[in-house]
Amino acid sequence: MLEEEHCTTFVPLSQYDWGFGDGGQLAWNPIVFSLFASFSALAYWISLELVLLAYCAFKQHKTLYFSAITITALGIILQTTGYILSKLISTSPQLTNLIITEIGWIGNVTGFSLVLYSRLHLVVRDPRILKAVLAMITTNAVVFHTSTAVLEFALVISPLPSTFLPAALIFEPLQQTVFATQESVIAILYIYHTARFLRSGYTSHKTRRGIIALISMQLFVIALDGILTGFFYAGWLVVKCMLHPFFYALKLRLEFVVLNQLKGLCDGGVVVVVDEQSVR
Repeated sequence: MLEEEHCTTFVPLSQYDWGFGDGGQLAWNPIVFSLFASFSALAYWISLELVLLAYCAFKQHKTLYFSAITITALGIILQTTGYILSKLISTSPQLTNLIITEIGWIGNVTGFSLVLYSRLHLVVRDPRILKAVLAMITTNAVVFHTSTAVLEFALVISPLPSTFLPAALIFEPLQQTVFATQESVIAILYIYHTARFLRSGYTSHKTRRGIIALISMQLFVIALDGILTGFFYAGWLVVKCMLHPFFYALKLRLEFVVLNQLKGLCDGGVVVVVDEQSVR
């Protein structure tokens, strides 16, 4: 009864709780609900388009790149669905909402890092760096997805959820920081190695445009991760929750363009040789 009253009682923006202090359900405000629905619709549209585009554009459907794009896009769709059910629909079962949201979160966060990793060999030729990046992605996924998911489920199904709250308050900001840092590390590797190639002087105008687009995209990824992390630490969890699927869908769509441009440049005979800073 209290939950229904909370969802139907208008709360002005000046008094709005942006931190889910009520336990997760969004308080009624038409502006907030409209923004939530709009960003969710954009995340759905971009992700569905990418699934179809990737399936039609690539002949090989067993590559890491194709699999990572598909998993990330489907993860965004699931996470968006979980957020809608848990934040906008008060009658939806909490455990069901959590299962959908967690599967989607795991898929889009680690999936996006795998998208970046799957094309990293085009600019980084040192196998030790590539192995280290893959080890980082794998380790972070196992440690932080597992621990965070276990704590989230414990908070929902345990008869004593307060027992797990201190650990959850530690791991939630930790996982946010770790995964944002992980994407930034991979983005910086792209920026560093392509910038070295750009300074070599052996580049045509078309190649320079492609490389500048790649560098700009990686800076954009770092900026979006910074924004999400900033909202998290500021306690604006409603905004962070609203923007997360959309930001990941946007990053995935733009990476799909620039990484395919990079692949086209390499297939066309422009190969970045990092150690020698030359072009073959």
